[in-house]
Amino acid sequence: MLRPMASLPSSLPALGLALLLLTGEPAALARDGTPPGIPSARTAIVGPPAEVRIEAAGPTREFRRAPDGLFYIDAVVNGTPVHFLVDTGASVVTLTPADARRVGVPMDDGHFSAHVETAGGKAAMAWTTLDHVTVAGRQVRQLRAAVVRDGLGVSLLGQNLLSQLASVTIEGDRLSLR
Repeated sequence: MLRPMASLPSSLPALGLALLLLTGEPAALARDGTPPGIPSARTAIVGPPAEVRIEAAGPTREFRRAPDGLFYIDAVVNGTPVHFLVDTGASVVTLTPADARRVGVPMDDGHFSAHVETAGGKAAMAWTTLDHVTVAGRQVRQLRAAVVRDGLGVSLLGQNLLSQLASVTIEGDRLSLR
């Protein structure tokens, strides 16, 4: 069983990795009588700290920033392609009424019983559940989504889906989803 390592003395800079035996104890290579678990100045330090990367299953998909400065992606919702604006400020996936109809979400005036504050003001909205959404090679099932009746020019890919991905990274003019 691995045990937590003892704190390093402040006189010893933590510039690398100490060798560990399979028992989890530091491998004191010096014979200076330092107690087990406390590295000495002669404990083997192996190179600079390495970046540890754990690769999640699934490919990384990259998207270029659009001329308007935003990121757009095409996802598949209930088997139908939908064009989305990646909106890290949106709590949930939000569909336009046209996209909702295309993916099979029933919409009539009776469904719009809630309201939401948008950048354009207060708008009527309806809650729905999407059977499945596929983005960046990852399928999410039973995803809660909103449909905003007015004021939305494009559907929004919000945090409740983005948080299901292994990573979301923006570097310069590239968005990477995995």
